[in-house]
Amino acid sequence: MTQNQDVTLLLMAGGRGLRMGRDKPSIPFPAPSDPPLIERVHRRLSPLAARCLVAGPSSFDLPCQVIQDVPGLPGPLGGLVAGLLASQTELVLVAAADLPLVEPRLAQHMVDQAREQPQAWAVVCKRRQRLEPLFAVYRSSAAERLRGSGADPTRPRGVSLQRALTALDPLVLPELSWRPYDLHGSSFQGCNTPEELAAAGMLALARDSGGDP
Repeated sequence: MTQNQDVTLLLMAGGRGLRMGRDKPSIPFPAPSDPPLIERVHRRLSPLAARCLVAGPSSFDLPCQVIQDVPGLPGPLGGLVAGLLASQTELVLVAAADLPLVEPRLAQHMVDQAREQPQAWAVVCKRRQRLEPLFAVYRSSAAERLRGSGADPTRPRGVSLQRALTALDPLVLPELSWRPYDLHGSSFQGCNTPEELAAAGMLALARDSGGDP
């Protein structure tokens, strides 16, 4: 993999993990004796970036700078905006800490698309008619646009990233565009519940052993 000097990796590690019942980034994965979820995500994506940031309570012992959410922006939007503001590079590769099957080839494809389309504030994949904002590439200069989109007093629990993305008019990659880089779409397989964690673990074990990805 090629390290991109114009790219910062932002790991989104906030949230309370209510459906999981415990702190998701620190869960060993895929086996109880393995490193935590967030370390696997970092290991897969950090070779693509010159620097790493973690939006969350700690660094989880990773070589990353910890940043705190922007006040007044509840939910993941506060961490995203904080990461964009803290980035020293124009391009920011964003990945949720509970996406252990992220595909580096797809990440690089999104980075390449962002370079080719400098007018795009973000590059995001569309899967099953939904945008995937938690594995995407953003421009750090989009921070203020996102901050403005999240300042909605009628939504005390925060504005969803799906809604905030409309302020950016992102470059949307349809499935036919990104599937060659992640045939099974495993990059977007989150671990929000124990059942999802177990399913992702089985896929990870198969991938690690050289089986079906």
